[in-house]
Amino acid sequence: MNFTSGGFFESSHMDLTLQNVWMLNTTDQLADQGVGDQNAWAQAVHLNWESGWVWDHIGLDASWYGVEKLYANDAFYGRDLVRDNNGHAEGFNKVGQLYGKARWGDKAQHLYLWAGWKDMYKFGTLTSSHSRATPSTWEGVSSEVVKDDVMLRGAIVTRFSERDEPEKRRFMTLSSGQQIDYIATGDATWSPRKGTKISYVVGEAKDYLLRHGIEANVAWPVSEQFNVLTKGVFYYNRGLSDWEGTRSFTHDAQHLYLQLGYQYGGSESGIGWSKTKASLDNGLGNFYWHFGKNTRGAFNSPADGEGNDYINDGEQMIYLYSQYKFSPELVAGLYGNYGYGAEYQNVSLKEWEYGGFFLWSPEFIKGFSIFSGVGPSYSWKLTDKKTPSLTDDKRTFHRAKGIGAAVRVEYKFNLF
Repeated sequence: MNFTSGGFFESSHMDLTLQNVWMLNTTDQLADQGVGDQNAWAQAVHLNWESGWVWDHIGLDASWYGVEKLYANDAFYGRDLVRDNNGHAEGFNKVGQLYGKARWGDKAQHLYLWAGWKDMYKFGTLTSSHSRATPSTWEGVSSEVVKDDVMLRGAIVTRFSERDEPEKRRFMTLSSGQQIDYIATGDATWSPRKGTKISYVVGEAKDYLLRHGIEANVAWPVSEQFNVLTKGVFYYNRGLSDWEGTRSFTHDAQHLYLQLGYQYGGSESGIGWSKTKASLDNGLGNFYWHFGKNTRGAFNSPADGEGNDYINDGEQMIYLYSQYKFSPELVAGLYGNYGYGAEYQNVSLKEWEYGGFFLWSPEFIKGFSIFSGVGPSYSWKLTDKKTPSLTDDKRTFHRAKGIGAAVRVEYKFNLF
């Protein structure tokens, strides 16, 4: 094949992303196990190359990620920014993405195919983390079919590379450590208009865990500037033949989230409510949204809080948020979560958090942005068995508290 005349190199391009991330968590939830403040700071470099198309149908993409440790305290591993090498923090580098691609059709109606290591952000029931120094990636095959306002996607993956390490690992069961051969996932999405999307998602870790879900975001226009916003998600987990039933839930689990809000000009606010059912024999169950060790599941509910996860058996959560777009360059907001209704050994458990954030993307530096967020959180301390730590009289629990903060500075620009 004559690549020099097919556009493989001529139409290729490469961009460079510089990302500086600092994260802190001062919670004393694991103080009884000797885990203190979690503090880490890292500098990352991403090189992303996308080829042109041979015969207008076939191409190849690749990404290289490098991370340098700038600071890490003893409990750095809790922030997932740098590699944990037997308790020592260190930088790393890896080829994060390397996949072949094929396409037929146009934007409105097409078929895409991918094979290799790929960033799969919110793909079916799986996702890749984008909140740390490097994204996590998956090895497998995937596809996308679009016809007007309907999209179908599917994937089978066999290995995973986490956001804070160069290793590429097989999926494992939570308790026995047995290998899971593959995870299959897919989704069907209908997007009839801007701001409205309804999806059905499904995924299975072979013979281990099955998930079904419905995700919906619907914007209801009232006037040119005013929209009513509604959102809802429902997920159902069921353990399969190899599910041990000793972690998170015994047989099955459900999570429901509903939200109502509005958007007027640059202002947006909303209130949400969630409830979780996840019964676990001899423990406090929770809705587990991954698919085993060395996996990362998609979970599009604010119950995945900034500091706490409001997904315990019987737990209900109230979520409030408000944000304002001061200009095309600056967005700032506030949020709060309050969880109640969970019980452990007849002791009522409550947890909450609140905080603020801003995102600044100055127009005079294209591709540059600064994000920062901070806020306190309150939960319960955990024993070495990861169960709530109760007082000696079993009438209440030991309160855990702390402050979480993050700063992320990113600069992305095109090299060629």
